[in-house]
Amino acid sequence: MAKMTPGAIVSEIRGKIASTVWSRNKAGAVIRNRVTPINRRSVLQTQLRQELSALAQSWRGLTDAQRASWNSLAQQLPQSDNLGQTIFVSGEDMFVRCNANRIVIDEDPDLVLAPAPASFPVLQIGALTASAAGGTFTAAFDPDPVPSGMALVIRATAPQSAGKTFVSPSLFRQIQVEDAAAMSPADLATNYIAKFGAITNLAGSRVFVEMFLVEVASGLAGQKVRASVIIGA
Repeated sequence: MAKMTPGAIVSEIRGKIASTVWSRNKAGAVIRNRVTPINRRSVLQTQLRQELSALAQSWRGLTDAQRASWNSLAQQLPQSDNLGQTIFVSGEDMFVRCNANRIVIDEDPDLVLAPAPASFPVLQIGALTASAAGGTFTAAFDPDPVPSGMALVIRATAPQSAGKTFVSPSLFRQIQVEDAAAMSPADLATNYIAKFGAITNLAGSRVFVEMFLVEVASGLAGQKVRASVIIGA
């Protein structure tokens, strides 16, 4: 479904209608043909789909009072859509998001009553360093250490062209989770290489990194922040 901002005629449109996709990059508005990606059905993708399906079934098993608590929480937490407009997700979406975040940080998805809204410190990505020759990859972050009661999720892309300044959110893959009290910088090399392969021949490529905090007890997530690094020789 495409989203549109009304103007004199139309001031902005995002999304897809039939085989046409409207988007925006640094040069302005873009219209392109819709491409359906190959569904490779990796083990991880299959597992994730099964977990999301199980959470949807769990929602149907909640009591009216439990569902009402999630509907109430959803109305307290405004979100932004891809046009930058404020929206509110459904209670079911909030239930699935919080429990899915608990799965991401290796906790049981056992929330049935909605938690209270959480407050998060401002998260910043510090120095990113990657070396092809040394096979090293580290990422600094602040606050340092990871705050009590929270976990830091770190995701990254496969090596990209150095000229890229933006990548689709779908390209990010989870690299690791840093638990509360973990110190900066995080050593990503072992898990990154296990996910994407050796970087020894990839000097000059760009890697994008994304981080966000998750409150362990509630599964609520803070704002995502991104940065990138050119792999050094």
